[in-house]
Amino acid sequence: MENELLKSLHKIYESEKTGAVYAADDVFVTVVGMAASDVEGVLSLSDLNTGELLVKPTLKNLSRCLRLDFGGDQISVLVGIVVEAGSNLLAVSCNVQNKVISAVKDIIGCDLSRVNIQISDVRSK
Repeated sequence: MENELLKSLHKIYESEKTGAVYAADDVFVTVVGMAASDVEGVLSLSDLNTGELLVKPTLKNLSRCLRLDFGGDQISVLVGIVVEAGSNLLAVSCNVQNKVISAVKDIIGCDLSRVNIQISDVRSK
């Protein structure tokens, strides 16, 4: 049981003097998902497998819209989005990348190595 729990935790800080700080996958999912959703031009997050629109964000369905990869000291994320019609796809994607990087740094205190964006659809409100 303890090993299962440790698989979903990631060390974000360690000090010989005071100890270590861990954050669960769900913390990353929530921070990334909320940051990406808050960008102008993002109509919704989308399921990475089906492209379906995420109507009401919950922790369970947010995790279908994001993929996190923790490889050593590198953390990368893939975010699925639906862009509002009339928006510049590249500008919206870059804004999502910047907002997610900033939110993870400010809230969790660690850096992301990559933020990849998957645009699943373009729709009007």
